Amino acid sequence: MIPAVRYLRYELTNSSNVNTETSHYLDLMKDLSAINRRLMRQGRMVHVKRITIISKNTPVVGTVTDPTTGATVNQGGRVSFSCIPESWTAIGAWKRGFDTWQQMNAEATKQTAGDLQSTWADFKVYLSNDMRPELGGNVLAPLDNGANAVAAGEWEYTRLVTPDGTTGADEFYLHMLGDHSGGAGSRGSVGLIKSFGESRSTVNDFSPNVPGDAADDPLVNVFDYGTSIDEVIDRMTTDNDKPPYETDNYPGDDANMPKPLVVQDTVLVDGKATVGGFRSMCGLIEIESTSPVQNDVYSVLVEIAPGNYRGIKADVI
Repeated sequence: MIPAVRYLRYELTNSSNVNTETSHYLDLMKDLSAINRRLMRQGRMVHVKRITIISKNTPVVGTVTDPTTGATVNQGGRVSFSCIPESWTAIGAWKRGFDTWQQMNAEATKQTAGDLQSTWADFKVYLSNDMRPELGGNVLAPLDNGANAVAAGEWEYTRLVTPDGTTGADEFYLHMLGDHSGGAGSRGSVGLIKSFGESRSTVNDFSPNVPGDAADDPLVNVFDYGTSIDEVIDRMTTDNDKPPYETDNYPGDDANMPKPLVVQDTVLVDGKATVGGFRSMCGLIEIESTSPVQNDVYSVLVEIAPGNYRGIKADVI
């Protein structure tokens, strides 16, 4: 197995207002690339083995009484880890974006005499528009035990370029979850799941689409000796004739669960907590945290599972 650094430690600072939630982002493949000195492509399902959280400032904040048992328990902060949902729609949206990027580059280089693609080119997306640092997204960097950050190289997120009916080129970033940013001709970033849903046909609201009132059809009622057949027909044609999901808005667009889904959630006890493993699409994670202490600093240690992709376990999307 190829040797690889699989432990990434981060520090996040909680709000100056106690028990106020703050949001922080991780791009694991970006950080693994920097610390291992090799490109780790983002288009993977990264296997996180476990995460350990420790409050740096106050291991034991105080005690509260459990209202159910009356027992005295430690009071601590809360941390959750959220990712892109592993749905066919999310995977289809990512692949559509990836294919569009490849086709855009291929079209632009049709008449060139050689390969102009950058050596470390890769398709990279944001988790959501909120993750973008220029919009206030707090993207954390891995630290050593002296709180020194890894020296990062170039990690440019993908931009698509389109005329889109304007006189000049419209460049925009890509994110997986939520609404588009900006209007046509001035997009800042495009939501891939929303775009995926907007580009596909959907199912009919009623299936089967029964013309008229089938329960009153004369031939149907020939054998209705007990006057129950028409009621059965009504149930057959009206119950579950709509799909068990929203037809127009896919989960992950702006109108249907636009935020990442929680995959691990915990409360710190004695100033520490550990959560189990999960898969993270593209290695993108949002951490939401609260603390009963002002500006409490959490040390977050992420362990990546070992595997066959350059030393880590990361499946192709």
